[in-house]
Amino acid sequence: MNIYNEWVSELPTDARSYDGAIDDASPIIVNKDDFAAVKSVEIDFTLHQFGVDRAYIMYANADWSSCFWMDGNEYPVNAKVADIDGFGDYTVGLEFNEPAEGLAFTALGIVKGEKTYPIAFTKGYTSSDDGVETRMNIYNEWVSELPTDARSFDGTLDDAAPIIVDKALFASVKSFEIDFSLLPVTDTAYIMYANADWSSCFWMDGNEYPVKATTAEITGPGQYTVGLEFNEEAQGLAFTALGVKTGEKTFNGYFIDITEIKVNGEPIALGKGYTSSDDGVEMRENIYNEWVSELPADARRADGDLEGAAPIIVDKEAFAAVKSVEITFNFIYGKPVVKDAAAPLTQEEADALKQNTYNAYIGVQGKDTYVFRNSWDEANYGRDSAEHPEFFGRLTGWDADNNAVDYGGSFVDAQISGDGEYTVSFTTGDMGMGDTADYNMLFVSTDIPSGLVRDGYLTIDNVKVKFGSGATQEYTEVDTEGEYVAIKIIDVYNQAEAPAIVYSVPGANETVAITFTVSNW
Repeated sequence: MNIYNEWVSELPTDARSYDGAIDDASPIIVNKDDFAAVKSVEIDFTLHQFGVDRAYIMYANADWSSCFWMDGNEYPVNAKVADIDGFGDYTVGLEFNEPAEGLAFTALGIVKGEKTYPIAFTKGYTSSDDGVETRMNIYNEWVSELPTDARSFDGTLDDAAPIIVDKALFASVKSFEIDFSLLPVTDTAYIMYANADWSSCFWMDGNEYPVKATTAEITGPGQYTVGLEFNEEAQGLAFTALGVKTGEKTFNGYFIDITEIKVNGEPIALGKGYTSSDDGVEMRENIYNEWVSELPADARRADGDLEGAAPIIVDKEAFAAVKSVEITFNFIYGKPVVKDAAAPLTQEEADALKQNTYNAYIGVQGKDTYVFRNSWDEANYGRDSAEHPEFFGRLTGWDADNNAVDYGGSFVDAQISGDGEYTVSFTTGDMGMGDTADYNMLFVSTDIPSGLVRDGYLTIDNVKVKFGSGATQEYTEVDTEGEYVAIKIIDVYNQAEAPAIVYSVPGANETVAITFTVSNW
């Protein structure tokens, strides 16, 4: 608890107070002048028990004349609340002075539950409106779809809904009581795996695979072990990672730290990994992933040090013939990653950079077929790839045996050397994009240094996209997080929400074009 800390200008994300209110909290809580000459310092403090909270029923009848919100106001009701001091069974209730006619809204709430307990209930779903108060909606007609933080004790939301009672049962209510269980959160850790030809896989997606999987139930911080034992030796390696099935939601803020990997019972050498997520739900640490050429935006380590961390932390040769894999890892809550901000460009540096000619390249990936053209700087299949230079000049897909397939097509890229409107495009060949109705990615990758746009020396805007013969649509998301400027139209891996564009994936010999404007050159 900071007493005097002049280097902290705003409250950190994990700031908390015994009373749940941090509106007036500060990293400086004393007068510096009182410490002009100090011989001794003594501090009296109280350590408050973590987890003490209160549960109650939120309620509003049809005309909102009979309500209860536990907000300090008086209401015409006798409320039975529950003091929450751990996991277990509790009862809360309401007894109205006069019958409450009809129903507008009701929910079970735990006042500071998002701060005191990461919890789930036995029915419906658990969520929060403000990141502080935990609730389970019982009747809420204003919610038409599950919120992004919705969660359930059994890990499935298939049948969950914000209305779990018949409104008719509340026609005239004199008393209302709820029994509920507060359960500890658990999750499942496992090994994702695909051998060289993808004949020996495990994904924990409900399908059957020729492997015996040992998973681990995650109940909180600690050391865990997971494993795979193949029916037949898995030859070679295409991909493997350690996953926690819904870890980004159940254990938000936690980190995976792999400490040992055994192949066929023998430990192998490990590099430095990182924790991340592809979809904001499943937590993972990549072990061998050659499709990731740079650390994702959410990459993190418990020690906060990402220097040298990589998506490949093992020697592929160690997986030449695999009968078993065993991974031991620590699951820990660590120090959040703080990225060093890039030093802003000076005017002189910006002017020098503007003397160069730059390039813009269209990129794409199909959802179901993974037919792709990667960004120009992607290590394996980009413009300067030593192993597969041909991939950048065509659309490429994969057959059932994971062999590359030439989908043909052609590209129009752009050279940029001043203000103007530029267009990049690709035209499919006879095979189109294969059998897919959606894109995973559609973007423009450039070799323009991000600092030119980020620091205001260059503007890229007025982005328009046209799919085949469809209407031209506007959608601008210019990304300057990486080393080079990119324009994102669709990116299911990193966009929190689907873009507000409507499209059909063009078929054979059709064109997708992206136009944008460069100014302030």
